[in-house]
Amino acid sequence: MVVAWLFFNSLGNTVARYFKKTWTNKQYFGIPVWIFYHRVYMMACWTLTCAAIICIFIDLEGFEAHAHSIVGLATFALVFVQPILGLMRPPQQQARSAIKILHSLLGHAAYILAVTNMFLGVGLESAHISSDMYGLVGGALGVHVLAHVAFNVLEYLTRRKGSELDVNKDASFSRWRKTILMVQMIALYAFAIVNVVYVWRV
Repeated sequence: MVVAWLFFNSLGNTVARYFKKTWTNKQYFGIPVWIFYHRVYMMACWTLTCAAIICIFIDLEGFEAHAHSIVGLATFALVFVQPILGLMRPPQQQARSAIKILHSLLGHAAYILAVTNMFLGVGLESAHISSDMYGLVGGALGVHVLAHVAFNVLEYLTRRKGSELDVNKDASFSRWRKTILMVQMIALYAFAIVNVVYVWRV
């Protein structure tokens, strides 16, 4: 779950939110680059989440009703429908816009629930996880938040220049966005690996 949400989902959210005006002259497999990366990251998150849920049920031999499990199932339900919503392309523009908004809202709700559930999971006695994990999960979340702040600053500067109106060119500060994305990726990768190693050793 740590790798799925703190790494893959965070990056998937980032490219979908801030990179629609980057790599505008490139396509991968006939689709814009940002959509390609978004799908890769989110499908990795989806796959790892499904695998984790299956492993948990096998390990526990059933369902135990407590806050962590209930929030986890709610998160899984939202995650499961996300690829379906993401691929739906109804011909009516109004319906397409509604699905796009729903896809975005459910995605953000799932992320909030997933991160909340990680903190709930650390507090479970049956998990046998040290409270030090609060700091590790919080650190990864902090990286994600700081990246969003940086991207929003760049968006503000881009709007001031007015270059976002040119649909055939990358928006201003694209190089900075790519740099911040790389820093975010490296930092989240480091936090994810440390979290996994820490849990494994404990």
